[in-house]
Amino acid sequence: MTLRCSLLTYTGHGTCWSGFSLSWDPKTGTNAQDTQDSSCDITLTVTLQKKDNNRKWTCTLTEKENMKISIDFTSTFSGVSGETLSMFSRVGDDVSLPCNNVIYPNCSSTVWIYNRDGSTGTIEVVTLGKIKVDQTERLSLGSNCSLHVSDVRAEDAGLYICQQYLTKTGPQHGGDAPVDLSVLTISSTTPVTDLKPNVNMTLQCSLLTYTGHGTCWSGFSLSWDPKTGTNAQDTQDSSCDITLTVTLQKKDNNRKWTCTLTEKGNMKISIDFTSTFSGTSNAVKLPISRIMLFVTLTIMAAIVTIHTRRIRPPKALPPQADEASGIEIHVLEE
Repeated sequence: MTLRCSLLTYTGHGTCWSGFSLSWDPKTGTNAQDTQDSSCDITLTVTLQKKDNNRKWTCTLTEKENMKISIDFTSTFSGVSGETLSMFSRVGDDVSLPCNNVIYPNCSSTVWIYNRDGSTGTIEVVTLGKIKVDQTERLSLGSNCSLHVSDVRAEDAGLYICQQYLTKTGPQHGGDAPVDLSVLTISSTTPVTDLKPNVNMTLQCSLLTYTGHGTCWSGFSLSWDPKTGTNAQDTQDSSCDITLTVTLQKKDNNRKWTCTLTEKGNMKISIDFTSTFSGTSNAVKLPISRIMLFVTLTIMAAIVTIHTRRIRPPKALPPQADEASGIEIHVLEE
């Protein structure tokens, strides 16, 4: 990369007065070459390294070592956001994968491709801002050309790459912006219809990544919460593929079991499973004897009411009833 910094004055391009000069900050050792056409027209040639992404290069004007003004240039690598971005999602959630190399806000140059579990070939899901017809069910483009995945499934784990192409048939513009999506899953190997007290329930929790099933990076691990003492057995096939076997008790109905992914002790994401016993409901159940008693009493009460109505003599009409009924109607003659 070659940068040029100049002071433009009334007297001409790169002309400095006595005591004034330009300089670069920072320089990067042996891979930088500083040249000076005049005291106020300088260039810097540097071989960029990974650490130079988003690095600020400053040109400073000084008068007798006292700074007068400075100007900056930031070296932002095209299509590079540093290392691959890692993201985590639970099965059933929605997730948006950012594109860090966008050129056009309308996404007309954006292409998204992905590899699932490293076992399939590269699949293109977005071409120049348009979702492929066979991928429209759960994929969409969000703000800043991010790829939105709804109702995440286990098979969505993989490496997603955002790329830019200025034309349909032209070469790729800039570099890749990769996103590694890992999916956390939990399931019961014991049928949910069999869950009840004194039954052994086995849960499996796995992190699905681009590199494979249950594969964790250094410092990552899965754990269960809560554990229930001597009736729980925790086993670990790998740091990101664990199982929990527990003998269920009555108190475990509608209990939540949580599997948590941590990185060096810091929680990244968690997923829950609720043990709901089959055949249970919140309705109050009455013994059959109480139900029969209630029905019997209701029938007896109805019989007594009917009998009382039959033997009760009719009420006499009020003395004025006839007169009152006659007063209500009048025939008027004109």
